[in-house]
Amino acid sequence: KIGESLASFTPNRYDVRAALRPGGAANELVIRVGASRASLPPSVPTGWDIEKKSYIPGLFDSVELVLSGTPSIVNVQAAPDIAAKQVQVQAQVRNAGPAATAGLKFVVREWKSGEIVGQAETAAEPLAAGAEKTIEVRVPITGCRLWSPEDPFLYTLEVSTGADTFQTRFGMREFRFEPRQGDRPGRAYLNGKPYFLRGSNVTLYRFLEDPDRAALPWTEDWVRLLHRRFRDMHWNSLRYCIGFPPEFWYRIADEEGFLIQ
Repeated sequence: KIGESLASFTPNRYDVRAALRPGGAANELVIRVGASRASLPPSVPTGWDIEKKSYIPGLFDSVELVLSGTPSIVNVQAAPDIAAKQVQVQAQVRNAGPAATAGLKFVVREWKSGEIVGQAETAAEPLAAGAEKTIEVRVPITGCRLWSPEDPFLYTLEVSTGADTFQTRFGMREFRFEPRQGDRPGRAYLNGKPYFLRGSNVTLYRFLEDPDRAALPWTEDWVRLLHRRFRDMHWNSLRYCIGFPPEFWYRIADEEGFLIQ
């Protein structure tokens, strides 16, 4: 047994090294999805509302077997700072081997052109055996271009330890709500300017009630066409609700120009 999780939509990561059979021996990975409410312990909350009338277990997103050297990159967070025209990066690094030193390299590229617009490196730091460390840097972006639904411009960030590489994507954007002040109503701000939200709800579990839906919510071309039809109606925002969609929905929203709640 490698591990288990009682979470609903939360992704999980497991270390399978101890179970691997080297030298050409067969390796079989079995994933069991719980299919009965009765099998859950009392500590797991449950409920019955209209969206849960039919209990629908399953895998909502991808399953991957990741091979890397060490130190490896566990997670990367990219936070845009549009005033300073830079991205603040936090990289979580794990050392699965003996004590070592690790220096990180950060490269920012325009997503579509691949042109390098920012780079940074950190000096090698000691990392004890089995240790984790979070390394933070700020990477200035040359010719910084802001993301908006009208201009959904994106960047990629690549982080490397020399033994492992991790890539993520981000837009240079900042979003906030300003509360009501006296007679002045509250409003949304995108990149420092008032922004009016137009859109609707996309309720994921309702797809599961549709006998004709088949695998459409997991079909990228169909999901992209769905969002483009929303754009045809001059929408710029959506609320994904009643379940989380697969990760690629958020990637498509980034590319097609949608603010997501």
